[in-house]
Amino acid sequence: MELEEMQAAWTAMSGELAQQKKLTNELIMKMTQERYTNTWNHVRNFEIFGTLICYAILLYLLFNFGKLDTTPLRIFGSIAAVSLGILPILSLKSIRGMKEINVTSMNIKEILETYSKRKKQFVFFQKFNVFMSFLLMLVVVPVSGKIINNEDLLSNFDDKLLLAMPIMFVFFGLLMWFAIYTYKRILNKSQRMIDEATKRS
Repeated sequence: MELEEMQAAWTAMSGELAQQKKLTNELIMKMTQERYTNTWNHVRNFEIFGTLICYAILLYLLFNFGKLDTTPLRIFGSIAAVSLGILPILSLKSIRGMKEINVTSMNIKEILETYSKRKKQFVFFQKFNVFMSFLLMLVVVPVSGKIINNEDLLSNFDDKLLLAMPIMFVFFGLLMWFAIYTYKRILNKSQRMIDEATKRS
């Protein structure tokens, strides 16, 4: 085989290898994108279930709002209603922002910048959500006491609350710990997928 023929064969082989590598990388990127999207779809589906529960409670609260017959109870009821109405929407929006990152249509810089920005927004909202959930727990107790048992816990402080409050704080703390742990695990999993995508880009 002459030198020119060997060079042509080598060039053709190199081109085929480069094309095969490109196709392999594209396939891996598509698989990474699918895994990433599926991860956040699971989170979104769980959050939708929680949103339905929140709106069911909100409807019940609005339907029985007339039972809140004092100004403090109405203020607490209003805070609860606004929180139940807005927080689920903000939560779904933050999850959608994470889910819509498309690693197959961006370069490395765009992937890293977009993911970093949306991750910060998501983490900020989760911290805000913990604070608002704590506030919601505090205002729901007297509101539900009035609506369900017709007891004004703000005016007539019941000693039973002294026992109930620590139990509620422990339950709330465990619930928030579980939520934070779960979201941290999901973010770590997402970060690994983003790292894999940027190495292949």
